[in-house]
Amino acid sequence: MNKAQDTPRYGGRALRNGVMMVGPKAVAVAVRTPSGKIATAVEPFSMPGMWSRNIPFVRGLVSFGGMLKLARVAGRLESRLNVGGSKVKATLPQFIPGLGAALAERLTREITKGADARLVFPIEAVAGVALPFVAFGVSGQMPGVRELWRYHGAEHKAVNASEAGLELTAANAGTMSRVHPRCGTVFAFWGLLGGALSRSLVSSMPNGRKKAVTGALAGPLVLSTAYELVRAGAKLKDHPVGKMFFSPAWQSQRLTTAEPGEGELEVAVASLQAVIDFEKAHA
Repeated sequence: MNKAQDTPRYGGRALRNGVMMVGPKAVAVAVRTPSGKIATAVEPFSMPGMWSRNIPFVRGLVSFGGMLKLARVAGRLESRLNVGGSKVKATLPQFIPGLGAALAERLTREITKGADARLVFPIEAVAGVALPFVAFGVSGQMPGVRELWRYHGAEHKAVNASEAGLELTAANAGTMSRVHPRCGTVFAFWGLLGGALSRSLVSSMPNGRKKAVTGALAGPLVLSTAYELVRAGAKLKDHPVGKMFFSPAWQSQRLTTAEPGEGELEVAVASLQAVIDFEKAHA
């Protein structure tokens, strides 16, 4: 069995004052308490819908149900730690892509009025991706969001250290990249691009049943395709062609992460170590 098959896959999510990490069999939350100490909580977790993992395009849609379950579990673990307050600022960035996308749609309508139809499609595609990420970059300068971005960067560095086979320490994590090919930001990149392209296509169709059906199918197709592109990018992360094609999506994380300090790295490492220890103890 090769290393890629042998190594468990870990992922996570940044919180306002901590990090959630999830593995094949457990999920953990680590937070920095007001006293400065790190508190952790962990419990068993298995992603539902594993029956679909080998069915392309179906697995992406099924995974969204699992992500909702994971979010509930993470919230419960946060509550158990009794630190409070993290949910408001942790969820703030979730609104940013939507606001950026709405702005992109409004601006492109104004810009492309009377324009050559051949220009409308690329303008909408570029604006549909660029403006939400501009919003990410601007929001990252806000103190509360900046803190969240640092924990996001720490999460990636800890996972990258683990996947590189390094001892899981804050020092080792600090040497790693804050870019990770399986990040949700990469999914957002492909989803925004696909959404902009599909909106342009559907809006250009004459009204009727065909337009209605196409519009209804566009959303699930965009989401499932974005999921497959994230998977493909992760598999090809070391391939020269893969790096060239997927690099723009990966580098978009520069706008949703920030370089973490030692404190954020310690929290991310504690969260991931809690998952690894739990899974070893219950193997």
